[in-house]
This record gives sequence, C-alpha cells and structure tokens, in this order.
Amino acid sequence: MEIRKNTDTRIMAGELWKKFLLSAVAEDMLMGEVADHLYLSDMDFKSLSQKGEDYLISSVTETAFGDLVDEAAYNLSERAGDYRPWSDLSRYMGEEEIGDALFDRISSRITRHSPEEIMNNPYFRHVRVEGKTMAHHLALTVNDYLPGEFVQTYHEGFSEEDPFRAQTAGFFDGKVTFPVLLENGEVWMSLVLSEIESMREPIRRARGRVITYGLGLGYYAFMASEKNEVESVTVVELNPHVIALFKEKILPWFPHGDKIHIVSGDALSYVDAQEDGVFDYGFSDFWAGIHDGLLLYMDFMPRTARFRKTLHDYWIENYVAEYYFRPALMEMMAGEVLGRTVRIPGYPRKERKVMDRFLRFLAREPGVLERGQDMMALLETKNLVSMMRRFAVKEGNHN
Repeated sequence: MEIRKNTDTRIMAGELWKKFLLSAVAEDMLMGEVADHLYLSDMDFKSLSQKGEDYLISSVTETAFGDLVDEAAYNLSERAGDYRPWSDLSRYMGEEEIGDALFDRISSRITRHSPEEIMNNPYFRHVRVEGKTMAHHLALTVNDYLPGEFVQTYHEGFSEEDPFRAQTAGFFDGKVTFPVLLENGEVWMSLVLSEIESMREPIRRARGRVITYGLGLGYYAFMASEKNEVESVTVVELNPHVIALFKEKILPWFPHGDKIHIVSGDALSYVDAQEDGVFDYGFSDFWAGIHDGLLLYMDFMPRTARFRKTLHDYWIENYVAEYYFRPALMEMMAGEVLGRTVRIPGYPRKERKVMDRFLRFLAREPGVLERGQDMMALLETKNLVSMMRRFAVKEGNHN
C-alpha cells in the first residue's frame, strides 16, 4: 500500500498526527486517574447539573484535571526533548492552545451516569450475589463505586473530528454495587458499566443456537438467553472452579437457565473441532482486556474465519484495533508523508512485534492512497477491522 505525497495528503497527515498526539496525551491522563481511583467526593452534582450537562462536565474536568492539563501543556512546550513524540504538538500549537485542546479532549471523554443504568438492567434485577463465597482460589462477592468515583466506560463509533477516541471514562452520581469475581484476591471479572456497554451489540446480534467462549459471571449468557429468538446458549469455559461457582450461586437465578449449556474446555481446541453451522452465532470473550486481548485475538480469530454459516464477533475488537493498529497506521503515515521516523513507546515486546508485522503486511497490500480522505477512510473502524482480520487470517500469532 502506497501513500501519494502531495499537498492534500501532507495536510491530512499533519492534522491526523496532531489529533493522535492530543488524544494519546489526554487519554493517558484520564486512564491514569481511573487507575488511581479518582474520587470527587465534594462535588454537588445535582446543583451543577441544574446549569446544564455541559457545565457539569466542564466543572468536573476542571476540578479533576485542571492542574494536570496545565502541567502537561508546559512540559510539551518547554521540555520537548523529554516528551517525544508527544511534544511534536509544539510544532503545531502554543502552550495555551495545547492546554485548551487537552482540556476539550478530556472533557469530551467524560460522561455522568445514574445508578439506575445498572440497577434496571435485567441481570441485576434477577441475580443476587450476597456475602462472599469461596471456591479454591476464587471468591464471588460484591464491590461498589462511590458517587464521583471515576470508572472506565465503553464507546463505539468513529468520528473524523476525533478519530483517535480510544478510551473513555465516567462517574456515577450515586452509589452503585456490582458483583465481582476475585482470583487470589485480585479482580478477575467484575460486572461494571464498561462490561455491560461493551456487550450490547453482541447481545443484539445473538440468535438461534449461540456459542460464547468465556463464562465470567454469566452476563452474556444471561442476556442472550432472555431473547425469544435465542434457542440455546453454549458456554465454553476452561476453569472448572468458575463453572462450579457459577452453577451453584448464579445460574439458579436465571429465568431461562434451561437454555444454558456449559462445556468445560479450551476455547482454541473447541473451535478447532467445531463444524460450520452447528451454531448460528458465536461471541468470544475470554481475554481480560486490550492488554492481553491482542495475542489471544490473533490466535482465535483466524480459527473462526473458515465458518460461513456461523456469524462470529469478538469482544472489544474495536478497542484492539484502536489501541494497536490505528497507532501503527499513524506511524506509517507520519513516516511516509511527514518524514517523521516515529516509534510510539509503551507497548510490550510481543504486542509491538505484532504491530511491526502489521506494518510490513500493509506495505505488501495492493492499493494507493491518493487523497487525504483516503487516509481518513483507512482509519475508520469498519475498514480498519476488516484489514486487521485479513492480517490475522494471513499471519496469525507467531510470537
């Protein structure tokens, strides 16, 4: 794949590079505060919201990130050598403009949520997790978010104005309690807002005989089994202790538990032995997130590509594309069009090797990007995922 070097592609490459850098810096700050359990305990959300949702979010952003934004804008402008490649922003913007743009990026990624969004969910209305149940190294219990505590949220969609929106966050304006599965005292699975939001589309697409890989707390199996057009839900789970705990403490609450069939086994082996058409719809969800998802996705996705009668989706596939493959495309565009030799830092060795192989794969792909809009189209999620799937099928996971 070749990119023509002309005025149009140079202008687009510069705009995309600037937007990518802004999004990367903003989301690093945002996810850093989520990881640190940022908690705005003193804000009166009710009073602030009376002035409008935009005013509320702006106030929250200023309180939580105002000082961080000012510091980041100063460092990117005045200490550019210490913050490459992010300090490339200073090529396009002054310190104050960087600060304003970072504030806007962070603010656009924050949403307020009501506890009712969780508590009115059918799973929460039926399933009761009380106390703490131990099973070997596992524990089933509950956790909570306090009003004003930042949590990661989920998003879908693509915007040319903000094409690098990869991670978002939000907060509840009231206390929320949710079930959690611990492994050796660490969270292995929790039914939080991002989990619920990320499965909305795969739940909508479920029909007929459904198979899902990964049991967790059974949320997907529950929601699929609630649908009249779903005949059965087969769940493939590797951990026998998770299965036993689920059958004892969670499955009895399911109104349509008779539709659920659990298979103890490895997802990769099971799909290898599966005949096309045995199931109508498949959904894989046995990785914890984007940080372990890439390699498992590269192993699993090609194994389902042979199916013609079974439609298959992959949990947070768009996030895998956004977190690994879209930045790889920006490395290519910055290098070929802007002459900027860039290697975006922060990726583990194995994941970085996949990104490098993807770039070599792109170099061999036919086609020419002649206009700036061609470059933007390549970044669009549906096109990027299609290319990512071709890459996965052709090369798989060789790490």
